[in-house]
Amino acid sequence: MRMAMALIFAEDLSKSYGRVRAVDGLSLTLNEGSVTGLIGPNGAGKTTTIKMVLGLLRPDKGCVEVFGQDPWDNPRIRPLVGVVYEEAFFPSHQGTLDYLEKVCRIFGMPESRAAEVLRLVDLQDASDRSIRALSAGMLQRFAIAHALVHHPQLVVADEMTTNLDPQARSSLLEIILQLRNDERVAFLLSSHILPELSRVCDSVAIINQGKVWASGKLVELYEKFAAGTVRVSTDKPEELAAEIARLPYVKKVESDIRGVSVRVEQESEEKFYEDALRLAKKVGARIQGIETGAASLEELYRVAVGGNRGSEVS
Repeated sequence: MRMAMALIFAEDLSKSYGRVRAVDGLSLTLNEGSVTGLIGPNGAGKTTTIKMVLGLLRPDKGCVEVFGQDPWDNPRIRPLVGVVYEEAFFPSHQGTLDYLEKVCRIFGMPESRAAEVLRLVDLQDASDRSIRALSAGMLQRFAIAHALVHHPQLVVADEMTTNLDPQARSSLLEIILQLRNDERVAFLLSSHILPELSRVCDSVAIINQGKVWASGKLVELYEKFAAGTVRVSTDKPEELAAEIARLPYVKKVESDIRGVSVRVEQESEEKFYEDALRLAKKVGARIQGIETGAASLEELYRVAVGGNRGSEVS
């Protein structure tokens, strides 16, 4: 059932391009003041979902509402939502403050709002710069300022951290967290870069191959998928994984360059800890750490999607 304060409500949403099913039965709810991550690899259906939420695509099946209205070709919705695209295009020759003052006039906002939004994204010292003089990270912060000009309650951002270095991504996410806390702006963030998102998202929808594999509040998803999950960091993941797979209480084993992810029967974590140390010694592997539960959003994604994840997320 749709919650009364939901800014976005999508149920059983599907969209195909010819024979390709880009989104298949997706359901999603985003409430006031929350930050929801739509996470998954490239080609998972994230951008198609966002286009349906923004009213740029009509779903083949299902229901989507934004502020309680159908967003498809709906001019009443657009002034209520701010949008940040993966690659923002602005007139590069114009000054940051001058351009935002023009945007303010378009939206019927006082020109003083331009300096205010630059301050919100920590670009007040760049108010006299041309847009072309902004770094990649500054340009994305400028894109957020542009999205905030008309006081939206909701900002939708599609892969806005993709081309940024780790420091710029971290700075951008800190600004999102501040805006959520201080301005009560809700965000829907689409991304395939997971490590930092757990800092700002209070809920996620894990999407792959057009389907939602899990969705809900992060704390609830960790509780659901962390049970019986153990992560072993080691310098010889493949060799150790081969030995661990032979343990009778182990349900599933996956290895990557950083370690081994293991699903074990309930209440077997303590026994596994002893066996992992023994097997590591057998294959000459060094153990850097053993953690029970899904220790990160990336690990949560791996556990939730399992062997059907397709391409990896970063």
